[in-house]
Amino acid sequence: MMTQPLMTLTARLDVNQVDDGVNWVFTDLDLAGNSDHNSKEVQWNRDIDFSAGQQFRIAIVASDKEKTGFESLEVVDCCIITRPQILCCGQDIRTYYAPPSIFIGKDGEQLGALYQIDPSAFSVHSTGIDPKKGRQITLLWNDQLTVGQYNGFWELSFYLTVRIKRTGEETQQLRVFYFDPETEVGNGTNPPRAPI
Repeated sequence: MMTQPLMTLTARLDVNQVDDGVNWVFTDLDLAGNSDHNSKEVQWNRDIDFSAGQQFRIAIVASDKEKTGFESLEVVDCCIITRPQILCCGQDIRTYYAPPSIFIGKDGEQLGALYQIDPSAFSVHSTGIDPKKGRQITLLWNDQLTVGQYNGFWELSFYLTVRIKRTGEETQQLRVFYFDPETEVGNGTNPPRAPI
């Protein structure tokens, strides 16, 4: 079996944005970091098609387009919530759902619907100044999640609380950001069938 490349689920935000939604992409980290959400090479904010056995990490890219003295970003908490969708149903058929989570643990055991990520496992991957986006900081989760050998659809929610520090300000700002893509492993439910 061919080894799949390590992928990155990247969440991108601006520390001054009014809303709490973020842009996301599932791709190579370097490609995501160097493109905008209108890029033709990278498909931002789309449903995520996972592959069974695939491993991926998480990156958070924060910028300061208004140049408000953004100095540092710290993850306070981070979690992924999965909500399984129906695999099969109908008259005289028991309704079956996909497993609670798309992901499996390091021991290969199925995980529950709520996966809490250790905030201390995020570290600064890169930092710099962009002429259009101001200071940009990328945090990378120093671990990986593995997709189980499943076939189905899930709704996925990613919630992130961050502490934003600006130069010259004693008060640090706490913000919550999120995104909610739909996800699929395999061919979803085509054709729908009950577990044997």
